[in-house]
Amino acid sequence: MRKEVEIKLSDPEVGVVEAANLGLVMRALNEYMARGLVLSRRVTTMLQEELSAGDKKKLVEEVASLKTLRDSDQQSWAEEKKKLEAEVKKLKLSLTGAEKKLKAKQEEVDEVVAAKEAAAEEAAGEIFSLQQAVYSEHVNGFQKALRQADFLYKEVSVSDCRFNVNLDVYDNRMLDVAEISRLRAEHELATGGNEEAIVVASPVDVVGVVPDGEDGEGDAEDGEEVAEEGNDEVAD
Repeated sequence: MRKEVEIKLSDPEVGVVEAANLGLVMRALNEYMARGLVLSRRVTTMLQEELSAGDKKKLVEEVASLKTLRDSDQQSWAEEKKKLEAEVKKLKLSLTGAEKKLKAKQEEVDEVVAAKEAAAEEAAGEIFSLQQAVYSEHVNGFQKALRQADFLYKEVSVSDCRFNVNLDVYDNRMLDVAEISRLRAEHELATGGNEEAIVVASPVDVVGVVPDGEDGEGDAEDGEEVAEEGNDEVAD
């Protein structure tokens, strides 16, 4: 026995130990320890095998479930892809048709706009021509009245500075046509008239004025009216 190791045994145990064969006891102890080591190793191996087998089975089941899920997902994805491709094809066809319709409509609109612009330009040209014709007619009429006054009434001088194509007689006064239009509008507003006053602009740069000496024949009454207006102004 080793020193400093104290073992307490009861009397029956001491009797058994003293009666037993020491060599047999040592062999039994060695065999017991060897069997314990073998059993512990075996138990450890069995536990590892069971754990690995369980993990492997679980992994196999998980892999199988994942494969099934993948197959179902792939099938659903394939169906969804077909649906999306069909929708894209349908949208492309509708977009192509819409583009063709839009292009045709744009061409029609361009033609209508071009026709309207041409008509507007033509109308503007006609209006300008009519305005020039009206201005020319007014100036020519005034020139004819002056020539008639000069022809019928020698005492009236047609070179008087008071003769002006932009003036007219209103309320026994020689006033500008624009001023006459304004006074008429004020008079209509004062009397409760609902008609809109028309402002006549003075002609500027009139084209086509007949020079003095042409178109000598005219209405004698116009000449008499102009002469009377000139005499009234001189008398004033």
